[in-house]
Amino acid sequence: SNIRDWCISRQIWWGHKIPLEGVDDVLDTWFSSALWPFATLGWPKQTKDLKEFYPTQVLSTARDIINLWVTRMIFSGIEFMGGEVPFENVIIHPTVLAKNGQRMSKSLGTGIDPLDLIEKYGADATRFGLIYQMMGNQDMKFDESQLLAGKKFANKLWNIARFVITKTEGNFIAEMEVDKDILNDPTNENLLKNREVLIEVVNKNIENFDFGLALHEIYNFVWHNFADQYIEHSKKKDTDEAKKILSSTLVIVLKLLHPFMPFITEEIWQNLPINNKKLLMIEKW
Repeated sequence: SNIRDWCISRQIWWGHKIPLEGVDDVLDTWFSSALWPFATLGWPKQTKDLKEFYPTQVLSTARDIINLWVTRMIFSGIEFMGGEVPFENVIIHPTVLAKNGQRMSKSLGTGIDPLDLIEKYGADATRFGLIYQMMGNQDMKFDESQLLAGKKFANKLWNIARFVITKTEGNFIAEMEVDKDILNDPTNENLLKNREVLIEVVNKNIENFDFGLALHEIYNFVWHNFADQYIEHSKKKDTDEAKKILSSTLVIVLKLLHPFMPFITEEIWQNLPINNKKLLMIEKW
């Protein structure tokens, strides 16, 4: 390709002169793509969307187009938007490879259609399975078994919600105040302490863009601390304290899990006996 470029630059190709003429009404692909952060918002007009959504906070992209696209968006923003860069942070997400380490390719037959996975496992389970495998590496060998784990987890979450709604009938609360009666039971105290740690750790991981770590923490808490330990414990107790912890913990879990599994969490949220609730998507974090 270097020889060919050298020939073209001199209008020579296999001994023939090539007349070169530029096209006036076509932008270079990456140049036009570089306008994306503001051109899609109505620029050059000073629209409401442009004022509200430029600049934004985060761009997520792959490592192979850092210089092709990300850099161009930055210098285009500086040039056309009064020196303002289009985003504050850039996440370089992993490249998803086939299980044997090959790049996914239609021609090689190593690619996977995500719509097929959604049809097989569900959208939330597909999201879960991908995010659960994001553990800091830049290459991720795709493991379909993690999507099956996501499907089982969604089923577990649904059953937890059914149990809590049934158990707390007439006494479901979204938020609770912790008093001495609640803390007198070591099982209550342990669950409450673990869920506070969970909130802190998940917040920290999300702020650091460690989404896989955050999802691992939520998964472990829901399956082990909440389901295996506390729910089993609560089956033998019919106290108001236990009902308060069950219902308020379910609400916390749904909020923390919503960015990762938005559909099932929203569906469960809409079935909770809470007055004047909005969409979970816009509830207070």
